[in-house]
Amino acid sequence: MASLSEEFERNWITSIIGICLLGFGCWLLTWNEGRAVHHAHSLDETYQNAVILNIFEKPSDSLEGQVVHVTGSLKVDEPLTEAEYGIAIQAVKLRRRVQMYQWVEERSPRSEDDDTNAGTFNSISDYYYITEWRDKLVDSSSFYIRHGHENPREIPLKSVTYVSPVVKLGHLQLGDEIKEKFDEYIEITSDERPERSDVKLHMGIYYHCDDIWNPEVGDIRVQFYYAGGNGDPVTIIAKLENGALVPYETSRGHQITLLRQGNLNINQMFSAEHFDARLETWKFRGLGIFVLYASSVCLSRLLKILFFQVYFANFYSGEATSFANIVLAVSVALCVIATAWIIYRPMLGASLFFAAVSPFLYLTMGIYNAQNIHIS
Repeated sequence: MASLSEEFERNWITSIIGICLLGFGCWLLTWNEGRAVHHAHSLDETYQNAVILNIFEKPSDSLEGQVVHVTGSLKVDEPLTEAEYGIAIQAVKLRRRVQMYQWVEERSPRSEDDDTNAGTFNSISDYYYITEWRDKLVDSSSFYIRHGHENPREIPLKSVTYVSPVVKLGHLQLGDEIKEKFDEYIEITSDERPERSDVKLHMGIYYHCDDIWNPEVGDIRVQFYYAGGNGDPVTIIAKLENGALVPYETSRGHQITLLRQGNLNINQMFSAEHFDARLETWKFRGLGIFVLYASSVCLSRLLKILFFQVYFANFYSGEATSFANIVLAVSVALCVIATAWIIYRPMLGASLFFAAVSPFLYLTMGIYNAQNIHIS
């Protein structure tokens, strides 16, 4: 069997790719677990300091600077308006979405036989041009066939989001950071026709065109959405400061502001936040494990030589499709995850580390028993 250096010289490109993937996978998992640990610590600190506040009572001075849990109905005094379209709604946010009817280029690559050189192929692309409603301007100057497919150079009406200056929850006013968290938009389907003759209304969409059924390039349409309607029940956990709800800064410098629709108690709020955090963490964990698996596939020949030298040859066959590659990737990932959690949650970190090394402990015990049987 070739040595590690000899095998590396034979497959140095694949080996370097595998080493790079190994480094990237370990970095990704380290970053993800560090982020998860800090977020979990911040949520636990916020939970321990949170005080339940009655929405109907004016907060006392002793609560100034404290983390409070408050639930109730939103109160928006002044409506957000778009007078040109007859839109007026009491909400935290009003969003105007503008789309323009434009040319769009689609490229379809194909290959054809080259008659002059038998056995060779030329790459040829077919270009198609269609018209679609787009939110952003499509630059037609880069089209392969520009003549007859020119788009306007700018959209005359811009998309914009209006935010209500004063939003209250009981006696408390919502800070700008909390208002930004309202991102679940609901479409406004108004039936009030605008006064302008060049603007037509159909199914809640305002069209700036002559014929909504046969739009022309350059025509625009406008849709409106709102988030956080007046009277909607919400639950917020944030710091109370000068009669307003603002982000709470933890001892590690993380800012925590929790907002959810509906009336939730404090335990339900933090359970939901922890669930969302775990879901986000597992997305990156899955990506990290996949990267480590790809790394083990690239380094399969080198790993076979390494395992042969430490008497684990029966465990690792060196084949790219070997199940051992998956076991190895998961073991390395669990080691990285355990290292991140060992200080914050020692029992969890120790359990993960044991799970990571368990396949190798099993193999070691098998080799030890086999040697004893051979000696006896």
